Amino acid sequence: MNKKTESKEQKRSFRSAIVLVGGRGRRMGMVEKALLEFERKTILERLLENLFRVVDEVILSVRDNSQKEKLFPVLDKFPDREIRFCFDSLEDAGPLEGIRAGLLESRSENSFVCAGDMPFVNPEIVDLLFEKASGHDAAIPRWEERMFEPLHAVYSKKMLPEIEKAFERGKHSVLAPVFQMQDVVFVEVSEIREFDPELRTFVNINTVEDLENMIGHAKEKVGL
Repeated sequence: MNKKTESKEQKRSFRSAIVLVGGRGRRMGMVEKALLEFERKTILERLLENLFRVVDEVILSVRDNSQKEKLFPVLDKFPDREIRFCFDSLEDAGPLEGIRAGLLESRSENSFVCAGDMPFVNPEIVDLLFEKASGHDAAIPRWEERMFEPLHAVYSKKMLPEIEKAFERGKHSVLAPVFQMQDVVFVEVSEIREFDPELRTFVNINTVEDLENMIGHAKEKVGL
């Protein structure tokens, strides 16, 4: 670590990440997507390695204790890191409930939120989003005027009351409370490409085909 990097880390505030792993993987036969292996590492292990380059704690948002126990073997590989769990209070409320539970558990004002099936989350992009969110309600990547990446974004605790209001209105979309907040920074994908030209940071695994394509892409890169 050089002096410039060390100085930057000393100045920054405590950071949290919330990883949403509570999905049931219906499109992949009800498997735990975060535990799928790719090049001898699970998706969750890769994700945690990347996140801990720029955050101080990770909160895993899970369905229940049974799922929590399945994740322990991965957590054992990070004995010196702060990893905690949170649980949904509302059933079938989708990722928005996971975000709510994670923000309540988070020790920091701002938290990076991502899905648990994103093996290539880029630490530089996470760092960029934290910097953009500083002093604001949220920082969310934006592709076009109405296309966003709400599950790869930084949110402040100011989102919590808006989530409660959204649930009261019967709205479960992650963007429902976002559009009610007063000070959201949208980060254009063109700026993110400067750090991640292929935008691999947004890649997630929804189907077996997605996983096979990811493995095939990796083999191409090493000439296999």
